[in-house]
Amino acid sequence: MTEPSAPAGRPNQSVRLVVSWLIVGIPLVYALYQTIKSILPLFGG
Repeated sequence: MTEPSAPAGRPNQSVRLVVSWLIVGIPLVYALYQTIKSILPLFGG
């Protein structure tokens, strides 16, 4: 017996997923960059 497949790709949901990841990812990457930049002088970099 086969399982029912998911509905065909809904573009609206894909756009929301990408936007959500960008909202989380951009500040995260910026925070990591700032942290690494401020830690480097401690290690002589």
